[in-house]
Amino acid sequence: MRTSDFEYNLPPSFIAQTPLEPRDASRLLVLRRDTGTLEHAVFRDIGKYLHSGDLLVLNQTRVIPARLFARKPTGGRVELLLLRREDTHTWECTVGGKGLKTGIRLLLEENGPEAEIVGMLDGARRLVRFARPVELYLPRIGHVPLPPYIHEPLANPE
Repeated sequence: MRTSDFEYNLPPSFIAQTPLEPRDASRLLVLRRDTGTLEHAVFRDIGKYLHSGDLLVLNQTRVIPARLFARKPTGGRVELLLLRREDTHTWECTVGGKGLKTGIRLLLEENGPEAEIVGMLDGARRLVRFARPVELYLPRIGHVPLPPYIHEPLANPE
């Protein structure tokens, strides 16, 4: 199997930039297991496809506003994306910017805490230690990371 087996043409006009309103009007693809056929439906009709004993799992997770902007001592702008918390002050991050080596200090925008690159990982990943727990600042200075194919600003993070 090759990754090229999964390549297909997806016109940009087919990619939703904002959620559909009302939300239950979104499209639902149903696989009829008894016949192997596919049926196009809308989400509000999902109850027609559920039977006694079926298990419905709801994903109510939220994406944290893990995209942060900072400045280098030279004034250059840096983008950080929090990936995994290592301890109360240290995070594995992807860091966008040039010359970001161990020991470089960063100042998060909007009066966020100072940070320092304390370790180099593969590619653009770095270990970053914040002067204070950065989670306390995320509601104020963090941005929800959006995939590159979404071009509309996020109106409501929920």
